[in-house]
Order: sequence, then C-alpha cells, then structure tokens
Amino acid sequence: MAYTSGDTILDNHYNDFATSVNAVWGTGSGDSGYGQGTTVSAVTTSTTITATQWTTLLARITSAANHQSSSITAISNPSAGGTISAFTALSTNIATITTNRLNVYGRGSLLTDEASTTTGLTGTITQTGNWTFGSENQVRYFFNAGGRISVSWNIAGYTANLKANGWATLLNSEAGTYYVYAQTSGKSGGSGTPATNNTNAGYHDLTGAYATVFKQLNAVGSYAAYTSNYVELQMYKSGGVVYWRTYMVDAAADQTSYDKSIYNVIDSVDGTKKTIFGYEAPGTSYISDSWGTITLNVTGNG
Repeated sequence: MAYTSGDTILDNHYNDFATSVNAVWGTGSGDSGYGQGTTVSAVTTSTTITATQWTTLLARITSAANHQSSSITAISNPSAGGTISAFTALSTNIATITTNRLNVYGRGSLLTDEASTTTGLTGTITQTGNWTFGSENQVRYFFNAGGRISVSWNIAGYTANLKANGWATLLNSEAGTYYVYAQTSGKSGGSGTPATNNTNAGYHDLTGAYATVFKQLNAVGSYAAYTSNYVELQMYKSGGVVYWRTYMVDAAADQTSYDKSIYNVIDSVDGTKKTIFGYEAPGTSYISDSWGTITLNVTGNG
C-alpha cells in the first residue's frame, strides 16, 4: 500500500523513512553517514506510530537539512491524540537531505602544523606527515559532514638570487593550497596552471598507496632554466589515517660559471622550506562532533 493521503499509514512506511534518514544521520556507509547517535528507532509490527515518533523523525530531517543549508518544506509536528494524514513533502525532504548529504553550512577554524627544514635545496627535499583519527569511521564522519584537509607551501629567510626567487614565487605565490573534501579535491588560489591537479582525489577516492594528486612547475621567473623545478603532493589513506608526502624538486641543471657570473645564479637555495598541512572540522551547530580528536603528525622532514 502506498504512503498517500487516504490510505492507512503502515509501520513499514515509517521504518522505510527512518532507514533512509539514518543512512545520512547515523553510521551509514561509504560517503553517507554523519555518525550521530540520536538515530530514529524503528517501530514494531502492528503498533501505533506515536506523535513523538513522528516528531523525532521530522526533527532529524530538519537538523540534517540545517547542517547542509538545504531548503526543505516545513512539516508541522503532529499532536498526541490527533489524526495524522500522510505528509506530502516527507519523501521529497528525505530525498533532498540524501542528495545534499556532503554539503555543509560552515566549518571551524583552520588548525595547522608544518614540516620545516633549512636544508639547502639542490636536489630533492621530501617532507611527510599525516592526519590521524580515532578510527576509519571517524574519518568518514569528518568528511561526510563537510570537513576538509589542506596542504600548502612556503619558503622564508632565503638569500635572494634568481633560483631562490623562483622557488619563492612557486611556493609562496603559484602553488596555492590543495584541498581534499569527501568526494572532490583541487587547488585553490595561486597562479599558473598545475601540471597535475586532481579534482577527483577526495577522501573516498584515495587508495592504500601513494598517488600524485598535485604538481606544479615554476612557471614564473626571470631565468628560464629554473622553470623545470617543481613541487609535488602525494596522498593515500589507511584505516583511520590520511597520509601526505611532498617533494620540492630542483630539477634544473646546475649552471655554468658564465651563467653564475652574469645572472647572479646560486645553485643551492637556503632559507626555511615548509609544507603546511591542516584541517577544518565541520560546524557543530546542528550535529554533534562524531569525528573526535584529530592529530597532525610530521613524520619526515627533508
């Protein structure tokens, strides 16, 4: 029997609605599930569905919609003892929060750590780290509820010369910030066009092995030989941890004595080179924190 006005509202109608809402609100699976403990309980066969049970179902839908900034049709809570007709907007409202489940109305402040080295850059500097969550489900909840992680770069305190200036342009101005969301990713800010900018390397798309998600060459500089220098970001996931690895690669050949005397070229770049990684947790105005403590770890530094 269909869930329509004039028909008897069956327990399986209500339970089907509850299952759909819980897939977004509760544990869920994959890219669905905020990890909230206040899920909608099923009703048993041949029992009356109470006004309180309907109110709970409607409240979870409203909270999910508010968290997503989704627009749904308002449904008034039924009163105890009253006659309940089918809520015509109910199915549409549930479909809306399901479709928009990865949206978020806002995020918390950016929290960061950094890998930092003063090693001279003449070949390759490798820096590594990770975001550690309490469990794999908690990582899912973080991203499913709208959290994001980020990686950016910086160099400071260097001796100005053509090569160092090129690296400063690349790391401080061109590379921008690489963001990872639940199902999407990509560079934000910065100038130039990356050689690699994977926009489909969201958390759920990461695998158990390092893969390059971003690479940018030094596109701007007053000495063309240095445009082969680049920064590269690789990522992978395992259990409750998301790993990152960056390379700063001085791929340009060392210059001749003539070049050095004419163009003020120095082949080693001093200063402090950094990979900055961080996260912004989902807002908690309409849902509770289900992702727990996130620890930023630097595991390799030059």
